[in-house]
Amino acid sequence: MPKRYITVSVDDGALEDPRAADLLRKHGLKATFYIPAKNPERAVMAPATIREIAKDFEIGGHTVNHISLHSLSDRQAQAEISEGKKWLDDLLGQASVSFCYPQGKFNRKTPSLVQAAGFLGARTCLFNLHSVPANPFLWGLTTHACDHSAAIQARHALIEGNLRGLRNFFFIYNLATGWRDHFARGMEHVDRHGGIVHLYFHSWEIDQLGQWGALDAALASAARRGFASVTNGDLFRQWAELKGELTGY
Repeated sequence: MPKRYITVSVDDGALEDPRAADLLRKHGLKATFYIPAKNPERAVMAPATIREIAKDFEIGGHTVNHISLHSLSDRQAQAEISEGKKWLDDLLGQASVSFCYPQGKFNRKTPSLVQAAGFLGARTCLFNLHSVPANPFLWGLTTHACDHSAAIQARHALIEGNLRGLRNFFFIYNLATGWRDHFARGMEHVDRHGGIVHLYFHSWEIDQLGQWGALDAALASAARRGFASVTNGDLFRQWAELKGELTGY
């Protein structure tokens, strides 16, 4: 496996996602778009648009209704996960392997439900991480493309028990609160020590905050690093192959 990776996630399947896809193509970066069948908060792209994005990027599962899974019963959560996968697989005509927890919320049982649905791995919202997880259904990430105060980042880490991420926030990120600075520090760390730098964003949020220029610059900087650009599914497959668990994909 190459020593240094760059991976990008785009969440929610918002109507602004094609603009994000254009920027990623411009800089030659792979990405995973996590798309729910429906979203009560905002419109989801039409099926034809999703298929167009799927020509160049990975599409991952994000449930049926974009509901936080941690507060649902096991039966309800399983239905959201598995029915969302069936919708996506039918739409694309192939098996999806990547999942992302809506709003990053999950409980002790949720990862096993994602595995039972047939996914190879799942991405969380555990920040400030660059390493391969012991559990492939608990992949962390580096940076969310949105500014967060130091207090919010520390609180987020403590609530989720992400002690490694909290330590990294102090000693690698130096309490960086601006997302571009934060992302740059993550890339510098991976450049020096190896690992995975993982940027995630919402196209709708980038649009609301007027951050398209900043995103363009950040992706350009990432592309210049020369890291191996991979989708989340690429990482999940490699994890499974190394563990001898890859079957049927």
